[in-house]
Amino acid sequence: MSPMFRYFLGFQVPVDRAGWLARQLPPVTGDLFAGLKPQNYHLTLCTIAETMMPHSFLRQQVARALGADLPAASAIPFGRIQSRETGAELVTAGSVAAIRQLYEAVVARLATQTIEPMHRKSGLRPHITLGYGACDFDPVPLAWHWTPGDLVLIESHVGHRRHRVLQSWKLPPPVQGAFDFMADDLPPPLLCAA
Repeated sequence: MSPMFRYFLGFQVPVDRAGWLARQLPPVTGDLFAGLKPQNYHLTLCTIAETMMPHSFLRQQVARALGADLPAASAIPFGRIQSRETGAELVTAGSVAAIRQLYEAVVARLATQTIEPMHRKSGLRPHITLGYGACDFDPVPLAWHWTPGDLVLIESHVGHRRHRVLQSWKLPPPVQGAFDFMADDLPPPLLCAA
């Protein structure tokens, strides 16, 4: 029997960006394709449970595992909307090393509460699903660097396209890199005689 509830950690696309993103999806024809509601756009880091009944204590377990000092957010570089046999999605372009580090840090924390990610045999493939079902269209270039502000625990009601945010955790901003501004204009360092 198929699960009725799926629980996952990820990033929910903000409302203003979700509406914008929905407008970027090209017209899709076909009886099998169904676009997601923009308020359900998200990037899944990992599914952590699938159950027949609502999970009573998962939210508390996840909160204990994550603690208060989460790793910093990172920019996710998206590059195009593409069709697949199973639907339409916005996929990344370029390096996703920073998001992979955040994923690994979250998974390590979950392990302290014996929570393991499911369905990750193929590894982490960051993307945002825009719709389900067979569709075919030429890829649409879309350069967008998104830095999520919150990590969310979502309860998905399987088959009903309904998501409920059970809890969210604010992510610290990305670590600021050092810049070499006007290095040529700075005076040379003072040398001290010993």
